[in-house]
Amino acid sequence: MAREKRGSGSFRKLPNGTFEYTLNTESGFDEFGKRQRKSFYGKTEAECRKKYKEWVKDGEKTTSASQENTLAEWLELWLTVYKKNNVSEGTYEDYVGLAKHVMKHRIGGLKLSQVKPIHITEFLGSKADYSYSFHKRMRFVLTSSFECAIDNDLCDRNPAKRAMTVKKVEPQREAFAESDVRRIIEFAKTDELFGIPIYIMFHTGIRSGEMRALTTKQIDFNKGVITIDRSVKRNGELGLPKNNKTRYIPIKPEIAEYLSEKLDKNACYVLGDNYHVSKSGFESRYKCFFDRFNKSLTESGEEPIDPKSPHAIRHTTATLWQKNGMPISMVAALLGHHSTSVTDKYTHIGDVDTLSQAVSDYGVE
Repeated sequence: MAREKRGSGSFRKLPNGTFEYTLNTESGFDEFGKRQRKSFYGKTEAECRKKYKEWVKDGEKTTSASQENTLAEWLELWLTVYKKNNVSEGTYEDYVGLAKHVMKHRIGGLKLSQVKPIHITEFLGSKADYSYSFHKRMRFVLTSSFECAIDNDLCDRNPAKRAMTVKKVEPQREAFAESDVRRIIEFAKTDELFGIPIYIMFHTGIRSGEMRALTTKQIDFNKGVITIDRSVKRNGELGLPKNNKTRYIPIKPEIAEYLSEKLDKNACYVLGDNYHVSKSGFESRYKCFFDRFNKSLTESGEEPIDPKSPHAIRHTTATLWQKNGMPISMVAALLGHHSTSVTDKYTHIGDVDTLSQAVSDYGVE
């Protein structure tokens, strides 16, 4: 329950122990009459108030926007003024990371009015080896920042809109074959180094950052429920899960029993004992697990499999849930998606038998 504080806001303690400080903005309401509010998060109430005061100070600072700004200078200003307190923490960190690529490139030293479509095209071409998602997000950052520059009379045109697009084919989201999933899970039960995280991920569909942040206290072995209320962020610190939403994932009794037997309940984290492992540490352990798994297959005279990425496990779980008849709205809730349109990208059902069975089970009678 929110606790009113004297001043202009209220505190509440979230399930993961984080404090949220929420208050009305000075503007009060938006153009649609909806009340505008700001939220600040921290480990203590004092930390929340500190972030609030920093936000106020940022608002009091006079901006240094001028036609003499370089692209790098403008991006830094754009991030601070337009994005820092208007998007989620994870999204802001993503934008900062993308902007750094521009700042490190020679294009970052050009004045805004000097940047031409050919410069943007050359810059994107230098990132040709990066993913489709990277290019899509980078185009957004560049296009949006130049639109804001135009609104502030710092340049006349948006060169990012007219730049040539680097041809990047959107990758096909892959999932593990169902027959491979069975073998991987059976091997995970025998693997003492990284078997339990693999086992949990296949049965819950949680993100790798959530797996790294998972503690034994988040697992209710008696009720068979795992609470996902924290994740390791891009900066390596603990925070709220994506979309800032706590969710609960039921697990079957036999899975809860297995975890209860195997997990060290005296350890804080499921992976990493008293401190969560780094992203590189997680990826290294993941790779080594599949190296051991494929070695066992080879020794048994079987063909090794493509290990894929940790995120492919999430796609696999979503696909199997829906293939077994779970409504997509429930799949979305378990995965922590805002809408089923996102979940659609995670499922890979296309065979006629499965679709026919779905029509038979859930079609109009």
